[in-house]
Amino acid sequence: MKAHSCVRRIHHVLCAALLGGLFAAPVSCTDIPDCGNGTREAGEECDDGNQDETDLCLNNCKLARCGDGKVQAGVEECDDGNLTNTDACLSTCLKASCGDGFKGPDEECDDGNFEYTDGCVTTEKGGACKLAKCGDGIVHLGVEACDDGNENNDDECRKTCGVFTCGDGFVQPGEECDDGNGNNNDECLSSCLKAHCGDGFKGPGEECDDGNASNNDACVNECKLGTCGDGYVRTGVEACDDGNKDDDDYCTNECKLGSCGDGFVQPGEECDDGNVSESDGCLTTCVKATCGDGIVHEGVEACDDGNKDDDDYCTGECKLATCGDGFVQPGEQCDDGNVS
Repeated sequence: MKAHSCVRRIHHVLCAALLGGLFAAPVSCTDIPDCGNGTREAGEECDDGNQDETDLCLNNCKLARCGDGKVQAGVEECDDGNLTNTDACLSTCLKASCGDGFKGPDEECDDGNFEYTDGCVTTEKGGACKLAKCGDGIVHLGVEACDDGNENNDDECRKTCGVFTCGDGFVQPGEECDDGNGNNNDECLSSCLKAHCGDGFKGPGEECDDGNASNNDACVNECKLGTCGDGYVRTGVEACDDGNKDDDDYCTNECKLGSCGDGFVQPGEECDDGNVSESDGCLTTCVKATCGDGIVHEGVEACDDGNKDDDDYCTGECKLATCGDGFVQPGEQCDDGNVS
């Protein structure tokens, strides 16, 4: 007999005894949820009527979910009931594996990629995730000159992963240099290769060296710090960089895109005085003020009504109309422009 059936039977026996008068106090009996009877009752999330802990409904009538400690068949690879990602089962209920980005049991590292030549070596998906080291048979870029995976000092690659005895202070065949130290910031790298721009180490004569081919970051390919005027646009810092000191082209000396109002006359602008005044010699549209533009040029024009009509209050020369100017304005019967 299943456990839930036994519990239900005991419950009914007790209820019958109580109702039969075995106890003086009045009692009432209500049914209790019967988890496992195949019917979803109050207080239950599910009830599939079986004792299988690997399906969608657990034996406690709770819905299966990642983190409940039960492996859901066909859905989860594992479920250890915790949220740690450094054991054999991830918090996503996938089995920990080399390349998942979490340093798990028996892993020395896990950088989440399958790049063989960086600091964490993977041989294949699900591999060992071992720290790169001399003798692993994989050349660690920028660190090792060679790596043949053996301890033999009589072949072309020594067990120190340098060409011959790199670091002994003597230049041997296959070495570019050998200064006998482990300093990567001088003219000879610890791999017995000559220091050069792009090796990732800041050497003599270099302002920087980030080891990449991008000219749009803080260190350009010439191993100089990126500056306004070097001809390379620094992402997120400069809007433009045309490599000259000319403020009158599309890009100013501050590596900002030229625009009307910046105080520099760029192609397509007649003027640019860098202010927002409409009454001086240069309009805010970077067009020179002229009679007839509809804006009064202070100290130059008495009026400007934006037309060439001489018969209104403002003449075509942007002067206030007056009797005797030779133009008949409203209120005048005639105007011959003389004093006779």
